Amino acid sequence: MLEFRVLSVLDVPVMLPLEQDAHAYPWSDSVLSASFGERYQNVGAWWQGQLVGFYVADALLDESTLHNLCVAPEYQGRGWGRALLAHYLQQTALAGCRCWWLEVRRSNIRAQQLYLQQGYQQVGIRKGYYRAATGSEDALVMHRGERLD
Repeated sequence: MLEFRVLSVLDVPVMLPLEQDAHAYPWSDSVLSASFGERYQNVGAWWQGQLVGFYVADALLDESTLHNLCVAPEYQGRGWGRALLAHYLQQTALAGCRCWWLEVRRSNIRAQQLYLQQGYQQVGIRKGYYRAATGSEDALVMHRGERLD
């Protein structure tokens, strides 16, 4: 059974190998380290004493943005990304959030399907947002929560 625990900057050395294994263009040590502070909510999923995934998010007032959802490749396909996302949504809702945002690579169909299943909708595109083998790749901007007018 997965155990969820709040992460601190001291966990970055354990997070970094997962990040590097799971993403073609991983966050650096310095970017991970900078993603801790008062407004951040960073949680790790532990299984049998080992970090197998995490999320990095921030919150401001009643809105939260999911910046990174990472599951180690050898543990993907077990529903643990879905469990991390559910934990994130639950915890931020308990903290008063009513709107959730994220960006996802246009090519990451699997993640898009997960987000759609959890109530996110595409509301925009950021052209050339991500680095890619061919130069850059668009990001789909997704939103969940109260209607946008």
